[in-house]
Amino acid sequence: MKKKLSVYGTCDIGLKKPNNEDMIMLGDEIFRDGSRRCEFDADKKVAIAIADGIGGFEKGEIASETVLHRLRDFFSKMPDGLQNEDLQKAFNVYTEETHSSIEQGGSTLVGLLAYQDKVFRYHAGDSRIYLLRDGGLRRLTIDHSVKESGGDPNAKSNLITNSFGGGKNVFIEFAEIEQPFLDGDIYLLSSDGLHDLVPPDIITDTLLVPEAECDEAYAEKLLALAKAAGGKDNISIITIKISEDRNGH
Repeated sequence: MKKKLSVYGTCDIGLKKPNNEDMIMLGDEIFRDGSRRCEFDADKKVAIAIADGIGGFEKGEIASETVLHRLRDFFSKMPDGLQNEDLQKAFNVYTEETHSSIEQGGSTLVGLLAYQDKVFRYHAGDSRIYLLRDGGLRRLTIDHSVKESGGDPNAKSNLITNSFGGGKNVFIEFAEIEQPFLDGDIYLLSSDGLHDLVPPDIITDTLLVPEAECDEAYAEKLLALAKAAGGKDNISIITIKISEDRNGH
């Protein structure tokens, strides 16, 4: 039976920053400072992503916008029939060209790509992907930071080691997700404005509450929790709920 993706994204300035450097892409739509809800068929080519700008007023905004607009253009031109290694090579070209085009500031990137009945995760930086399955929350990404990938547990979490526009080089961590779409799964993509303030057990409890058809309630509740915890950064949240398409074949 076909699967359907119920997707909801919200991108919020938070409570402390003067401007919003985060940005969200849901398929062909790119936005900041707002929310969107949409549905996709799991067997269609679709990309979903968050870019978290770095560098202060305007610089981070421009960088995150550049990353996502180039990403949308990259996906729109991607041919069918590519094997995993070809996809990785294509991503590397996109990454290098985008990195070199950013003159000021920088941006993280995290996302999912549904392509030819497969799903791939990709990220650079400390924005994250989680998967809620069978009542448990699992993180699918490791932060490219001094604290996590750098192996220093006492370092500040915001000291990232990999980003577009930051440093001489950037790389995309790219991998296929096995058994990506099971009925009832919920994927969560977030910028650090959420996961630096809301612990995993609270995120899990929030996603476990049945919301019927009101899928946006998950993201809006998580947004409210991040703000209640101080809202010190911009906050971007995408939830993707997997369900069987009863009208499909």
